[in-house]
Amino acid sequence: MLLRDGRITPAQLEEAIAFQARDGGRFGTVLFELGLIDLDALTVYLGLELGIPIASGAMLERAKRAAVRLLTPEQAYKHTCVPLIVQDRRLIAAVDEPHDLGTMDALARITGYRIIPRVAAEVRIYYYVERYYGVPRPTRFLRFGDTPRGDQPPAQALPAPPLPGLPPVAIRPIAAPHPAPALRVGRAASAPPVAPEPDRAAGTAEPAEPAELAEPYDEIALEASDMLEELTTADDSPAEAAPPAPLESTASGPVGAARVSEVRAAVQVWEPLSVNETITAITGATDRGVVAEALMRHAAEVFDVAALLIARDNLAFGWKALGEGVDPSRIECAVIPLEMPSIFQQAVVGDGLYHGPPTPSALLQHWYKVLRCREPSHATVVAISIRKRVVNLLYGHRTGDRPPPSLLELDDLRRVTDAAAAAYVRLIAGAKRR
Repeated sequence: MLLRDGRITPAQLEEAIAFQARDGGRFGTVLFELGLIDLDALTVYLGLELGIPIASGAMLERAKRAAVRLLTPEQAYKHTCVPLIVQDRRLIAAVDEPHDLGTMDALARITGYRIIPRVAAEVRIYYYVERYYGVPRPTRFLRFGDTPRGDQPPAQALPAPPLPGLPPVAIRPIAAPHPAPALRVGRAASAPPVAPEPDRAAGTAEPAEPAELAEPYDEIALEASDMLEELTTADDSPAEAAPPAPLESTASGPVGAARVSEVRAAVQVWEPLSVNETITAITGATDRGVVAEALMRHAAEVFDVAALLIARDNLAFGWKALGEGVDPSRIECAVIPLEMPSIFQQAVVGDGLYHGPPTPSALLQHWYKVLRCREPSHATVVAISIRKRVVNLLYGHRTGDRPPPSLLELDDLRRVTDAAAAAYVRLIAGAKRR
């Protein structure tokens, strides 16, 4: 990608490969050490490569004290992590290996929060671990002084990308050696889902636009799991540089972390529901948990492996999952950027349904790694929307010799997800009246 966009030349690439072979280290770090790329550009390309939103230098510079103090110096250094902010029972954290599920699980156990990773360069993470926790960075990085600090202007002009993870505009474009492969498009049902119209006479207000984060729907949709309790008090104060602290500091997660681990360890069995039983359950739902349970139970009727995700701000967060070998607690590690090409994006920007072969990508490789299953021959993604705003995504596929869902079964899925959208509108109206 760096060659393609004119960020480095072939000669510089060979220089970096030789340096890495001699001195070791990560390739992105080597490029920075040689002065071939600045940390802001490196971070953008890491986000593009991994399919994960980035933690910019400004975000690390403004990490909140309430988040930083969730880890001890030893834990922050060991996991190469800087907590950034606690939001909606989730901890947004800068890490250098966002696809390392072992590290994500460890951080979740320590903090008691669901971890939302953002990728950053290791040089910058070590700088802020030293600054906030007092733990010296590796000797190799000491010579950089304060240059990794996020409030300094970048060495190269880096245009702001329109969305997190997208590449910057190339300064000296270099033609790619091969054309990009065509994106395979699956079959879609002909009729798009019809979003329920609000009943103004009954007092149902129109859902707010995505920018209004305090609307009742955000309270309904963003609290992804009742099992995770608010364990710390919010603190919007920025983190401060800490005095040097020994690595042997004792680890102590927030009160209740052990309980969270116990609850996550419980595996729920989803008894299948027919389409009519599911719609009946959703129609009578009094909270979002009942709606989610009904959706999962119908998914158990249709698919062998299924997952329910919450959509917000061009991201989809894992919520619930089922299937043989699927670890329900790991679904909370899944973060799907909806601006990146994938079967999830096609369901969102299309008519609300994707049905066909999964499109090959690193993003889907990570998705199936989270589910701990092989990539299927066919997959289905259904978007649940309130008007034009996607609030949930229901994923499913079949295993073994079972054929993909029929058009009749896909039509039933549409009916079920339409009922869920109508239930959300009703819950919003009830919350506003209260």
